[in-house]
Amino acid sequence: MTTERKRKRPQKSESLTIRLDPKMRFALEFVARLRGQTITKVIERAVLSDADNAYVVDENHNPVGNWTKYWDVNDGVRAINIASDPKIHPTFEEEEILDFVKIHWNFFSFDRELLFLKRDNLEILWPQIESLIDDWRENKVTNRKYCAKRMREMLTNAGLDEKSWAASSMDDERYLIDPSDAIIPF
Repeated sequence: MTTERKRKRPQKSESLTIRLDPKMRFALEFVARLRGQTITKVIERAVLSDADNAYVVDENHNPVGNWTKYWDVNDGVRAINIASDPKIHPTFEEEEILDFVKIHWNFFSFDRELLFLKRDNLEILWPQIESLIDDWRENKVTNRKYCAKRMREMLTNAGLDEKSWAASSMDDERYLIDPSDAIIPF
């Protein structure tokens, strides 16, 4: 049982492999020795210092936030925060996931704008997001309700009730239609 619990716990840290030329390696080791720190601690502090001073700016070049604006302990919240801001240059995969989340917003958020995310739902659904996206790609043309049904089952099996995905008196078919599709005349 103890080993089973250990496997389910998220890692407290992750390993990163980097290539350094001999001069950079020496400089890093020198700073670590001088400060009485590990190489890892020197790198962590340098990255945090740089990240603290790296700001996203608005159209007038005023700073609107740094990495702390996007950080959250919840993987799903972090991913949605990053994918929602074009200034962070989301990847195609992140944009595809965001599109899925926007279409199925009621499972992930209390509002269509994704301003108030449903943390409990994200804890349950996010570990399966890649599988859900694969199912969405495969079924969206023939069975648009497939993923919604699957997410309802996942949430129900985790002990959450219909309130966790209810979309303020909207029926399934209405919230599975992307609002931008409604204006296309064909």
